[in-house]
Amino acid sequence: MSEKCLTSSSYLYTSESIGSSLFLSSLPDEAFKIRNIDTGEEIDLRDENKEIFSYKASKLIGTNDNFFKDRRKMNEALWEAVDRNDIDQVEKLINKKLFGNIAAHPNAKGLNDWNSLHMAASDGLADITKILITKGDHTDIDARTTMNRTPLHLAILHNHLDVVKVLIYYNADINAIDNELNTPLHYAATLGYNEIVSWLLSQNPKINIKNYLNRNPQDLSLNYKIHELFQDFIIKENLEYKPSLYTRTVFGNTLLHNSREDHVNRILLKASNAPRVRDLQTFNDRPKLRAAKMKKVSLKDMNFPIAKVGVRDFKVLMQLGKGSFGEVYLVEKIDTGSQYALKVLLKEKIMGSNLIKYAFAERNILLSVSHPFIVRLNYAFQTADKLALVMEYCPNGDLGMHISREQRFEEEKARFYASEVLLALEELHKNGIIFRDLKPDNVVVDKDGHIKLTDFGLSKEGLYEGQFAKSFCGSVAYLAPEMIKRTGHTRSVDWYLFGVLLYEMLIGTPPYYSSCRDQLFHNIQTGRLKFPKQVSFVSRDLIKCLLHRDPSKRLGSGVGDAEEVKAHAFFKDTNWSAVLSKSVTPAPFKYMRKVYKEISIEKIFALGGEFEDNPRLNGWSILHPSPESV
Repeated sequence: MSEKCLTSSSYLYTSESIGSSLFLSSLPDEAFKIRNIDTGEEIDLRDENKEIFSYKASKLIGTNDNFFKDRRKMNEALWEAVDRNDIDQVEKLINKKLFGNIAAHPNAKGLNDWNSLHMAASDGLADITKILITKGDHTDIDARTTMNRTPLHLAILHNHLDVVKVLIYYNADINAIDNELNTPLHYAATLGYNEIVSWLLSQNPKINIKNYLNRNPQDLSLNYKIHELFQDFIIKENLEYKPSLYTRTVFGNTLLHNSREDHVNRILLKASNAPRVRDLQTFNDRPKLRAAKMKKVSLKDMNFPIAKVGVRDFKVLMQLGKGSFGEVYLVEKIDTGSQYALKVLLKEKIMGSNLIKYAFAERNILLSVSHPFIVRLNYAFQTADKLALVMEYCPNGDLGMHISREQRFEEEKARFYASEVLLALEELHKNGIIFRDLKPDNVVVDKDGHIKLTDFGLSKEGLYEGQFAKSFCGSVAYLAPEMIKRTGHTRSVDWYLFGVLLYEMLIGTPPYYSSCRDQLFHNIQTGRLKFPKQVSFVSRDLIKCLLHRDPSKRLGSGVGDAEEVKAHAFFKDTNWSAVLSKSVTPAPFKYMRKVYKEISIEKIFALGGEFEDNPRLNGWSILHPSPESV
């Protein structure tokens, strides 16, 4: 083969020497380009997995294009090995002693310029990340995607501290900025990843870098803890720090956001040039085979790992409920026969209505809290257009159904249910969670007659004693006065709703009820609380203490939280240990009989046809059952 003169910036290469020496890390783009100085033609070696590359390279260099086709296959095999977390295969594919110049290269770019290191960092694969860096041929640790994100950006976006530590150890740029001028620290702060923020600050990053909204990382602190970490860092390093015009006010242990500025930010985000749908889901950037992207894909042609749980694992027995954003079904897992409640949410509706945070709140709460009186999350998965939560099924309906059947409960029965609900609220509050949507419909009855709280879509995570939430949520008949006024609410709101629940169990209707919305709101804020004669004095007193309109004077609002409510005379004979262990005999109830009407799973999830590769919601899927689920 005749030798041709090829240049790459100030470097000179021959066609025999285009192997490993071309892949030099931390060099400008020109360093990766080969130019024929006779014709002016050039190629970018990082594009070797694009189909046109082999033709251009063979024409430029004057060699057979089989080399580049073989190399492309090796790179695709590397991506697949990373996707499977196959450490041995990854190490083998990049070994030049085994494969010579056709060995897979960590720097090879796929669609949206993702490479194998981006994939490993995004998926939290610390061991593979280390292998790609240390055993790859001049692996570019700061390689950029089309969003200009580095592997460090992606590791932080997906909350993988172990990968972050590996990347920083091997000198990843801690201050790298992406297309929106965000550093890795910007993302850690805005996503509320306390541990990552703390560790990054220990590596002395630049904290004054501003993104395209003119915000530095501290401006974007999601919670008080992160704000405090920045303040400690500034004091420790004796920095001259000038806060931006954007402010988040410290109120006790709470960080109050500047709602006007946040509203302006949302407008700016909508007006930004980059498509926000793709930006929402970094996973969608990752390399895929070109054929899969060029045409519509049929589900039957896709291979799913055996360990994963998905649509095909369930049979739908009947529909249990329907709402604005999805439906709930009774399903049976085909391999075990176990029954679950399947909640299906429409991506288009929740993303279009900015309700993603509520969907994730429910998933995160169910996943993080394990308690006998809170429903358990068994699996979570997604399809192209739907999100699915597979939860513990309670076959005997909800308290709303039972109150409707019986008109009202006797005091002893109401006390039994109230004691179990109280312990569930106590557990949520210990985990910094405000339920905010306690009502009879969200208290379900299991097969033995014990209750469980469900439907955490309106719950607020990460709020502890004294902290305020400000969103307006909950069914209108079950709104506390402070929620109607939108003055902010603490976990005290749950004790108000607990009082509403107890009132409805004893009387049959919510307090202050009116079919007129305006009158209902007026009654909640100023109306007189009325009791029928059959309600005992001790029950009345507890309800009055719980329904106090001043949240700070409400029973349960103090530091004692649930202990204050437990101490009331209404519960004087309650053995709380026995309640928690389910040793108390459940109150008598009528079993709910159901007539199954099987529904095709293909109909619910629109399977069997063709679908486009829609954006995925990262961090949603839970592929294995929780320990108590089988």
